[in-house]
Amino acid sequence: MDLDISSFQPVFKSKSKAALEIFSSLVFPNRKQEKWKYAKLKKIKKNPFHNQHSFVLSDFDHLSLPIYPGITIVIENGKFNAKLSNITKVDGIQLIPFSDLNDLQIESLNGYKKSYNNYFSYLNQTCLEEGFFINVLDNVKADDVINIINISTVENILANTRLNISVGKNASLKIKQYFIGEKNAKNSFINHLSEFNVAENGNLQIDKFQNLEENFNICSEFIKQQKSSFFVINTYSSSGQFIRNDIGVEVEGEHCHTELNGVFSPSKNQYIDQHTTIDHLVANCNSFENYKGVIRSNGIGVFNGKVIVHEDAQKIEAFQQNNNVLIDDNATIYSKPELEIYADDVKCSHGSTTGQFDDEALFYLRSRGLGRIKATEMLTIGFINEVIEKASGENYKSFLLKKLLNQ
Repeated sequence: MDLDISSFQPVFKSKSKAALEIFSSLVFPNRKQEKWKYAKLKKIKKNPFHNQHSFVLSDFDHLSLPIYPGITIVIENGKFNAKLSNITKVDGIQLIPFSDLNDLQIESLNGYKKSYNNYFSYLNQTCLEEGFFINVLDNVKADDVINIINISTVENILANTRLNISVGKNASLKIKQYFIGEKNAKNSFINHLSEFNVAENGNLQIDKFQNLEENFNICSEFIKQQKSSFFVINTYSSSGQFIRNDIGVEVEGEHCHTELNGVFSPSKNQYIDQHTTIDHLVANCNSFENYKGVIRSNGIGVFNGKVIVHEDAQKIEAFQQNNNVLIDDNATIYSKPELEIYADDVKCSHGSTTGQFDDEALFYLRSRGLGRIKATEMLTIGFINEVIEKASGENYKSFLLKKLLNQ
């Protein structure tokens, strides 16, 4: 990337300097690398990004986001927009901007170093200017959802943002994340990194929505689970010139539940890529993945999911499924579900299907007076609805259906 690193003002200067040494030695990803085999990265590589931050939003009502009561964090063009945010004190929850962290808290970050093996993770660490640390104390059950809106409103801006969440023992938290690119913010890039740690008997549930229009978004998400913890992330990717979600889960304690779900709907030469890895390191756990792709016009979708069951991880149940429907003849999907199993007492399966809607089903609906567009819409709802139902909140589900159907 043609980028002036010195123009950034990193929030952690010492960590940024250490990351820069590694980042400077890295080569920008290309399609010869297996993990980036189908990625259309030329536009990101050649785009003249800048980091001249400014706030444009006076409100975000026009986005019609289903914002829940409680804490709302707005990050605009990579910087915290305090005017539009609503951060209230909640007993048992620490919510701290990175700039206010103490030395011990700063040192606790970057706990997933072996996962930081890609160009964009190190770019984030090198140029990170904004981040939030959320700590739910032991035995605290958070009643309200925390809303986090990450939005680009200026052309060609590179925003490196980060979220660190720690859920204590017997604690629980729900997050609603939004990654938005305004129509007039063409070719902007949100490069986001998340670290989530779920302690013993902890529960963390995340709903993530992406609607980037003509902008770019890469999310690198690293998760660690301790004994008997529960982690769910539902990813709904509606639009974006380039979207990549890299999710890596390390299951370190027994009796954990891990669930990754998603719907992605690229169109109009858009590229949406879902990459997931679940590492089962210990015995007696289960994991479930269910991703559905709805590919329109000449959009490109990618699903690459890997489950690794290590040698000592006996009695694992791991199920992975990717189903895709191609709405138009020029639509493209690349699907690669993978299992690596080094234990002999497990129940694991994976599968992938790709096709078009059944002509007889379309004919039946049209014979009942529906036009082709409405009939296709109804079949699409039936196809994705089981993943939509994984989200929490009826108004949020309605919002998702509307956006994923391009209404």
